[in-house]
Amino acid sequence: MKSIAEKPFCSSVIYAKSASYTRDYSSSPRPWHNIAFVLEGRGTVITEESRLEIKKGDILYIPKGCEYSSEWIADPTCVYHTLHFSFQQAAEPLADKRVNAQLLPNEDFEELYNIMKEIHHYRNSVGVDSLKFLAAFYNLVSTLLSRAVTADKPAKESSITPALIYIEENFASPCKVDTLASLCCLSESRFFYLFKKQVGCSPITYKNRIAIEKAAQALVLERNAGIERIAFEYGFESPIYFRRVFKRLTGKTPSQYRREEGII
Repeated sequence: MKSIAEKPFCSSVIYAKSASYTRDYSSSPRPWHNIAFVLEGRGTVITEESRLEIKKGDILYIPKGCEYSSEWIADPTCVYHTLHFSFQQAAEPLADKRVNAQLLPNEDFEELYNIMKEIHHYRNSVGVDSLKFLAAFYNLVSTLLSRAVTADKPAKESSITPALIYIEENFASPCKVDTLASLCCLSESRFFYLFKKQVGCSPITYKNRIAIEKAAQALVLERNAGIERIAFEYGFESPIYFRRVFKRLTGKTPSQYRREEGII
């Protein structure tokens, strides 16, 4: 029986460690938002714009694509419950905002954490119970993201929007620059220039980023799926090439990424 409701990407993990550790995501930002309820221990999250000192009872938010490093101190243990989530680009609620990692207001920590536990409980549900997952998920995420400090991004040129939509919908298929340019009613040279100016990389690199983002989500949600199957399913010509691109963009092999998925 299939779920009644289509779920967004969401992974709920309770992470516990008896020793202190560090992580560096400054050159390989993760392809999802992260909310963490800190249950034990303390830590520090450092970005270019801020240094956050974190303790038990805090709610930490790290936005999708944030570049950061972290240090966690077991005091006497380090325990946090993380929620990784992502939306299709067209439905991304903070797409037009600049957001940094931050601590969110936590006066109602226990009430919000009860919702988090509901998400965890119903995360693999199907049928009518899948609606309980969705209700809890959107309740928590809408409440907490509405508390986040954001700033408006500068307005972008919209002429390459058809290409961005096409790439997101067809990331697992071959993609030619002339096809993308024609969708935007631009010459190849003009399209390529505008694409790099707006997105910061070439169309093919952007396509690979989307494919790796989706593959990373599959590694988390489909834990029994083989690396080879995921490689072909997400449009890579061979597992070797998939591993090479994955490590270049994330800093880790697919197997390492799967093992360390819950760690912030």
